[in-house]
Amino acid sequence: MTMSATKIRDMVEHDVSTGKRAPGDRLPAVRALAAELEVSPNTVAAAYKQLRNRGVVVGRGRQGTIIAHLARPTLSQVTPVPEGTIDAARGTPDHSLLPPLGDAFAAATANPPATYGDALLDPSFATAARQMLEADSIDASNIMVTSGAMDAVEKILAANDLRPGDRVGVEDPGHIPVHQLVRMAGLELVPLDIDERGITPNALQDALRQGLEALIVTPRAQNPTGAAHDAVRANELSAILSPHDHVLLIQDDHAGPVSGVDWLPLTAPGPRHATIRSLGKSLGPDLRISIVAGDQATIDRVALAVSNGPGWVSHILQRAAAHLLGDPDASELVNQAAVSYRSRRRLLAERLRNHGIEATGRSGINVWVRCEDEQATVAAARSAGFSIRAADRYRINSEPAVRVTISNLDAEQIRTLADAIAGGPNSTQHSPLM
Repeated sequence: MTMSATKIRDMVEHDVSTGKRAPGDRLPAVRALAAELEVSPNTVAAAYKQLRNRGVVVGRGRQGTIIAHLARPTLSQVTPVPEGTIDAARGTPDHSLLPPLGDAFAAATANPPATYGDALLDPSFATAARQMLEADSIDASNIMVTSGAMDAVEKILAANDLRPGDRVGVEDPGHIPVHQLVRMAGLELVPLDIDERGITPNALQDALRQGLEALIVTPRAQNPTGAAHDAVRANELSAILSPHDHVLLIQDDHAGPVSGVDWLPLTAPGPRHATIRSLGKSLGPDLRISIVAGDQATIDRVALAVSNGPGWVSHILQRAAAHLLGDPDASELVNQAAVSYRSRRRLLAERLRNHGIEATGRSGINVWVRCEDEQATVAAARSAGFSIRAADRYRINSEPAVRVTISNLDAEQIRTLADAIAGGPNSTQHSPLM
């Protein structure tokens, strides 16, 4: 029986789902597998393309086609922190700097519960969300609520009629779910180099020459590097993007007010645009609330997707979020978190510089450190009692590195971890992103 591209794809997916092939495993070269299966190399190439689009594999140039780290569905997208180690890996905020939820949920449940046919946006949340967005000069004329930032990204992409094969610019290194969502939508990833101020102008120019249909940008607290725009970079990128008015611009402000730097977005080049602000990093990860502001057509379609899918985002969550956004004590904790995260990022970067190692982390809760060997650096940290993350899953074409989450570390732990990273056998002494 002749093997089709779909059957080859299904065969590989079955191997992944049963554990026969593990993340990081290399698939056979196209011609080698074609000879083994007695099919055309074009058939195997088509199967590999389907696997890339589904996020099962990634292309690594001369390294070949590799099983992606999140190819096999699990209950958690993040590898558990090894027992007995301190968590500097999972990207979670400091729980001591998150506002308590008791009063917020008491206020949220004081009113009659929502039911079928109610408005998708709770009035109290709509008012609080608009006030927050407008404080950063974000047009809040058209807004919608989603269950987190990645739910918003998925719905925005679907709302704008992108076709399989359309090119989407993404940050490299970048947020794992963004890469996965683009692939799973059948869209082609176009990786854009970043430095500590975000996407580089040359990278954006090169990507636009390839014919982008959409661009996904994190103006501050970029995950995983902590990169953030300054005014010069935001203006430069906006000018480059300006003539391309067909490009859908999606800007993800997942850390919001705890980023520690000002909100300096790009200017949308045309009518299709959306800005996402998540409340997870500032008010709590389990408060699955994101606000989406954008053009009317996009927001209307996102609202339709919410209505036809989950139905609505819990009004209890919306009311609780509204309560917290209007609570002075909660606002003070958010401000304290921004200051504390800034101090911890700087301490780690300075300690590494004292060892001759450059690290970057202008904003948010992560610091990015280049290294020659990711696994050796992770092992060096673990030997000192810390769990950090190798960067291979974040990268497309960018260089090896590790990501360190500083939000759960005190000053002494930061010094100890920096010394362990510096003492690793494969630390390097050049710029972390360039």
